[in-house]
Amino acid sequence: MIQFNVVPITTAAGLAYVLMALTVWGLLRRTPYARVVRIWTLGSVLGGLTLILVATRGLLPDLIGYTLPACLGGASLAVQLHALRTHMGLPARARLLAGLWLLACSVNLATVLGGRLTLHVVLSAVMLAMAAAMLAWHACLTARQLRSRSILLVAWSHAVLVLALLYRALSLTLGWSALQHPVGGLDYAMLHATAALAALYGNLGFVGMVLDITRRAEASAQEAQVAESTRREAAESHAQALTLLLAQRDRLATERERLLQLLAHEIRQPLHNASGALQAAGQALRMPPGTHDGQHVSQVAQRLARAEAVLGEVRSVLDNTLAAATLLSRSAPLAVQEVDLDFLIDLVLGDLDEAQRTRVQVQWLTDLRQAEVEPGLLRLALRNLLANAFSHGGPAVVVQLQVAEQLQPPALLLRVVDNGPGLPVVPPSAPGGERRPGLGLGIVQQVMALHGGRLDLLALAPSGLQACMVLPLPGG
Repeated sequence: MIQFNVVPITTAAGLAYVLMALTVWGLLRRTPYARVVRIWTLGSVLGGLTLILVATRGLLPDLIGYTLPACLGGASLAVQLHALRTHMGLPARARLLAGLWLLACSVNLATVLGGRLTLHVVLSAVMLAMAAAMLAWHACLTARQLRSRSILLVAWSHAVLVLALLYRALSLTLGWSALQHPVGGLDYAMLHATAALAALYGNLGFVGMVLDITRRAEASAQEAQVAESTRREAAESHAQALTLLLAQRDRLATERERLLQLLAHEIRQPLHNASGALQAAGQALRMPPGTHDGQHVSQVAQRLARAEAVLGEVRSVLDNTLAAATLLSRSAPLAVQEVDLDFLIDLVLGDLDEAQRTRVQVQWLTDLRQAEVEPGLLRLALRNLLANAFSHGGPAVVVQLQVAEQLQPPALLLRVVDNGPGLPVVPPSAPGGERRPGLGLGIVQQVMALHGGRLDLLALAPSGLQACMVLPLPGG
């Protein structure tokens, strides 16, 4: 039978246990798992002392050479088992482990004192195998719970140790080998070799487990940081959106206040004129019978016509006011359609009274006869430009409505040109001297903005005004 001297490998395994324990403690003592690291390190140191004492067996009394290594080996496995249970958050069961350890120590001591060393070694191997199996099982639980493959090294290395311990116990029980030291058979050499592997891979597995958990915690922290940064950016974006909405609300409130001021200004005087004309007509109608000659009837007709014209102005102002309010509150995109320009201009001219209609000269400077616009808004805008020309140009003003086309960039030009005194100066209505148009021209500007165009006002020499609506055409 081949015999092996196990003293060198046992001594090396014991020193490896101690050195690996110190390495684990040095690497992981500053991690958040320092308490578990200390417990595991203590278990590894006890395991190393166990193997060193086994290597010196024969040089020491049997009571020390056999009993003390068995007790320290059981304590080593029990402490490492306690470390894994603590790391998983399981109940420590420290009293139960201590009680089982004391029972095992008592049995070992009794067999040594009774001089039955073979029975002592068999019982020690079986009890150590049971403890190593419990440690391997808890390592598998830890791997499943903490999702760490590294801790499986502890499970596999101690599972091999369990097999070696049971084989040693079986060999001694069946007489396959004898109790010898330091030279022994194959079972004895395998036991010490697997102990060395458990020292190496067990501690490597524990270090890998802690590093896996640490990396996963760092990754989770980075993900949480990214999520927090995303939430912060979303909150800032939401705050900016709210700021824009508040600014828009303030702008709308300012526009509505200005709209009300314009409404009061532009309706009050026409209504006063209409009231005066109606009162004069009423007084003429209340004259005694027989006094209604042709001159009186003519005066009544003139005053009623004046009242009708003023009421038409009021209706126009109300139309503009309603349109302005609609434009201010519009949220849907503009619904355009293809419109015949001849028909649209006829509708605009039909909105004027007979006296104004006869003073409008329509000039076609382009062959373009159709355009994609919102007909209602464009009709209102064009009517406002014509009304503005008549209201500021005086009773003798002549107005030209020119329909032209611009090539670069493509655009439809609707010009309203008059020979009046031009646009009167509007008093500053905002800090910094900003000059803002009246209600009619303001609506024209908003209609042009909705169409993606603009309103250009140009003073003519020596007198007169050109108001040009520029409407972009497709392809521009």
